[in-house]
Amino acid sequence: MSDYTGPGIPRTTKAINTHFEIVSAGGYYAQPEKGDCEYHIICANSGLYLCMNYSGGDFGKITAEVRPPLDNDVRWKIAHTGNGTYTINNVNGKTKQQLNVRGEGKASGTEVISYAIKEAANTQFVLKAVVA
Repeated sequence: MSDYTGPGIPRTTKAINTHFEIVSAGGYYAQPEKGDCEYHIICANSGLYLCMNYSGGDFGKITAEVRPPLDNDVRWKIAHTGNGTYTINNVNGKTKQQLNVRGEGKASGTEVISYAIKEAANTQFVLKAVVA
C-alpha cells in the first residue's frame, strides 16, 4: 500500500493495470442473482478481467485476461471486514481462494496472488472511488 497523501490519485506510468473498475457480474443465464452479489474486476486501462489462475499448491497467479463473463475465475465476492477494508474472494467454489499480497508485503509493487481464504492484514484492501 502506498503512503501517498497528496491530491488526486497517484499513477504509475509504466504499469497499465494500476486502476480497476468493479462492476456487477449479474446472475447466471439471465437469472437474477441469489445471495451475495458477484462482481467483475476490470483493469481500467486494458479492459481485461482480473482473473484467478490456480494450478494447485498453496497459491495461484492473478492475471488480466479475456475470459467469458460467466467463468467463475473472473467473478469475485467483496466482503466488508468491519474496519474500513474489504476482502475479495473468488467465487470458484473448488479452490476457495482470495486476493492476497504475497508474503504479507506492504511495499509498492508487491505481487498480488490468490491464496486460501483467511483473515489477515494482507487480505484486506481499501477500495476508493476515482473521480476523473
